[in-house]
Amino acid sequence: MELLGWVTASLFAPPGEALWRELQGGTLEEAFSELKGSPVALPRPSFAELQAAYTALFVTNPQGVPAPPYAGYARDGELLGPSYHRLLELYREGGLEVRESWRDLPDHLAALGEAMALLAPKRPDLVERLAREFLHPWLQRFGEAVKAHDPTGFYAGAVNLLAEVIHEKAGVSDA
Repeated sequence: MELLGWVTASLFAPPGEALWRELQGGTLEEAFSELKGSPVALPRPSFAELQAAYTALFVTNPQGVPAPPYAGYARDGELLGPSYHRLLELYREGGLEVRESWRDLPDHLAALGEAMALLAPKRPDLVERLAREFLHPWLQRFGEAVKAHDPTGFYAGAVNLLAEVIHEKAGVSDA
């Protein structure tokens, strides 16, 4: 589950040089292949296309952001709602604290992925809960929107893979 956390954090952080190196070097595909237990190939858009797709899908879009990257929002339909506070409780239960200097909300999918990766060695039970109770609901609510609005196919493919991996690792399904 640690690898699932790092992959999630990498995918949903704004694309920078680190993600670009992971794509160019094939390490992101290797990570997904390890998680799935079979070879994985992801689309490889240009860096500019990747940044534009990320922005249009998750940050700002004239037609409205199709997939706000906040786990609490996916569950409650609002920012800073009950699920946001529940997630903070689970972070505290695992010994994590959110610093005032954190650059985004703690329920951002990149932060959720980091928390999952950090907690995996000592609290795999908590990581499974985070995947089941927060990442999976986001994928259910916004996965189709990502697939419909991703001009590169990269994020659409990654969302599909994440859903498959969570189904296998955390025992959740879309049913």
